[in-house]
Amino acid sequence: MPASASFRLRSGRALRRAGLLAAAAATLALAGCESMRSWVPPLIQPYRPDVQQGNVVTKEMVDQLRQGMTREQVRFLLGSPMLSSVFHTDRWDYVYYLKRGKGSEEQLRRLTVHFKDNRIERVLADEMPVEALADNLILGREGRKPPPKNPPTRPPEPAGSPPGPIYKE
Repeated sequence: MPASASFRLRSGRALRRAGLLAAAAATLALAGCESMRSWVPPLIQPYRPDVQQGNVVTKEMVDQLRQGMTREQVRFLLGSPMLSSVFHTDRWDYVYYLKRGKGSEEQLRRLTVHFKDNRIERVLADEMPVEALADNLILGREGRKPPPKNPPTRPPEPAGSPPGPIYKE
């Protein structure tokens, strides 16, 4: 076999290997791209966890805030603020952020409490979800409707029966 034929044979194999390596490298590089989600089957996509940061604040919590409450009362009710600035000592910011790993859903809610003489002066808040809806949003459940306002109650006990559960031996 002439030397030129053996060189062509080796260079053909090398080109094939180089092509395969380039294709594998391109596939791995694209695996990190967000745009890949639209055309690659979910089985091949990398796992992306939900990103949840900040304070979960519900409508019920905001409704309990009153002008004149102390910082300790606010901390007890809402927890420690996410942001507390050295430059704005009379302002606490409660921020909540959620980005779903699957899909493009993002949530951002803010609550700002302004103090004067260590008491609430005013509160600025985005619309906050009710507690049951906040739980569903965090857990990623599909049911995004809040529970009924009047939950079902137990039927009344017959007259003369002791209250509470009855244990029979």
